[in-house]
Amino acid sequence: MHNNSTILFKYTTAIYLLFNCITVAGQSKYKPTDLFPAVPILPAGNEYRAATGEPGPKYWQNQADYTIDVSLNDAAHTITGTVTVTYTNNSPNALKVLWMQAEQNAFRKDSKGVLSKLFLYQNTDVKVPDGGYQISGIKTAGANGRDIKYNIYDTRMELQLPEPLLSGQKISFSISYSYNFPVNYKNADFLVNRTDILPTKNGEIFAVAQWYPRMCVLDDVEGWNTLPYLGNGEFYLDYGNYEVNITVPSSYIVEASGDLQNAEEVLTPTQLKRWQAAKASDAPVFIRTAKEVTDAAAKPAKATSTWKYKLSNSRDFAWTASKSFIWEALSFPIAGGKRVIGSSLYPIESDKKDSWRRSSEYIKFTIQHFSEKWLAYPYNKAVNVASNLDGMEYPAMVFCSAKDTGNAYFMVVNHELGHTWFPMAVGANERKYAWMDEGFNTFIDNLAVKEFNKGEFVGYQQIYAPMDTIFSERAVPIMTRPDAIPGDMVFPIQYQKVAYVLTLLRNRIVGAERFDRAFKKYMHDWAYKHPTPWDFFRSIDNSFGEDLSWFWKSMFIENYRLDQSIVKVDAKERAVTVMNMDRVAMPLEVEITYADGTKEQRKFPVEIWQYTNTYTFTANNTGKAIAKVVIDPESAYPDINRANNTFEVK
Repeated sequence: MHNNSTILFKYTTAIYLLFNCITVAGQSKYKPTDLFPAVPILPAGNEYRAATGEPGPKYWQNQADYTIDVSLNDAAHTITGTVTVTYTNNSPNALKVLWMQAEQNAFRKDSKGVLSKLFLYQNTDVKVPDGGYQISGIKTAGANGRDIKYNIYDTRMELQLPEPLLSGQKISFSISYSYNFPVNYKNADFLVNRTDILPTKNGEIFAVAQWYPRMCVLDDVEGWNTLPYLGNGEFYLDYGNYEVNITVPSSYIVEASGDLQNAEEVLTPTQLKRWQAAKASDAPVFIRTAKEVTDAAAKPAKATSTWKYKLSNSRDFAWTASKSFIWEALSFPIAGGKRVIGSSLYPIESDKKDSWRRSSEYIKFTIQHFSEKWLAYPYNKAVNVASNLDGMEYPAMVFCSAKDTGNAYFMVVNHELGHTWFPMAVGANERKYAWMDEGFNTFIDNLAVKEFNKGEFVGYQQIYAPMDTIFSERAVPIMTRPDAIPGDMVFPIQYQKVAYVLTLLRNRIVGAERFDRAFKKYMHDWAYKHPTPWDFFRSIDNSFGEDLSWFWKSMFIENYRLDQSIVKVDAKERAVTVMNMDRVAMPLEVEITYADGTKEQRKFPVEIWQYTNTYTFTANNTGKAIAKVVIDPESAYPDINRANNTFEVK
């Protein structure tokens, strides 16, 4: 019940507040209703993806199993073979066509990637070798296999099925194919950053990836995900089982994502004994030493060898082959008790104490640390291969730079193996949302590096882009397709900015324990599934019990900027007035220094900005004069203009 005087007081107060906001609004871009809306900014949950951020009761994804038989012609730099795909339709709909990725076609001279110049250094015009897949036929599996009609559109291949593949059914088909390696070192202007050949004095190192036609993902969000492969946008793949047979000259050592099935057939008796010893050894065992690289007696006495591998529940498969490898391995336990093999292969040129000699040490730390903190490592081994790639990740195998040393080498090994968790386990769509693997991975890397050898390295943190880069007017939102980001901004936006804002959320807004518990739950809920950004946002919101719309919109969906400013200090009344000058809202942290040198720390939640762009508070100490007020004294927040963060009383 209200009397007239109460009503009049409320209306008068409201008019005063409105007038005050209008008065200062001319100096501020901030609109409270933009970040604190009544209508949700996230799409509603459904039976496939729950509003709680968890997979829904009818969540589904298809399965793609592969049996691959290939041969490497090391002289011609070609791969020839057959891939047999068994595809299971778990969707609720019948499928009349299937779509596959054919990423090697990006290296054709007229590909979208080449014409977009995303594969070229410095946007130059160069002669591009005409590569890509040569498909000699596609047939359904079995003795009476039927031809499958297909169409190739750049890096996508459409298969027209003889009859619809009903929900719950499987189809098996075989593709006969070959391709030439796109070799970067022969043409310095031609950027090939995920599959390549590194020349060394004792032989070439083949880094073999995106090497077989792979199924596109069919999901409940966008149907068939058929974005072309242009270079920056990486991969989105279904999970399945792999059987892979790789035939190479017998002088070659091969390693791969899967578990070796026939070590006794491809290794010498000495190598086999060492390999078996390494599986139980806590210290590195050299399966092939530096001296044995050039020793003909340390190689099988036959023309070719076929290395056979198996891998379960994986989204991809990669391998390497070379005559030049030093090969060492060890094993170590991870959370849950399973032992994992750490396998390192590198040329003599990389055999340095501050580089590849520490590979086993870095593998062991990374796999053990991430398994303990987040999610158990899913594979039986972790392979680190020296290459001329700056770093590229695959299930159970990474390619790291043969030249890196010191912090750079630790950083790349830790980061590439960290991709086991994003996106190998938590399988987001990298082609659209690179930040869901690169940014998340950089974030957990930055936590891990502090734990390694009493902080020996700084990892990525030494090369953080400054705030005026990642929050510049030129910066695009994190939620930008990677191929649409200017090349020099990919790393600052998709890696560094994501790691920075997640660290901000963890350390300043909700607290480390609360954040880590929520982040771990997201990882466990979506392990070996396909989360979207909305699933991530909803998962974190529900774990926190908070509506973080203001954070997701300003930091991820838009490129909003923070500028908190001290606009007035009334020393007599001990009143401090702060204004939100730009479009971001953040908690407010203020340090007050009194004339006698004592300090007072004040913290205010983000809710102070829900209806106004100004906030006034009163200092607690009544008996001392205020000398100085500073916003964000630890520079923890991404304030773009710190010149207005300090007010000194004259």
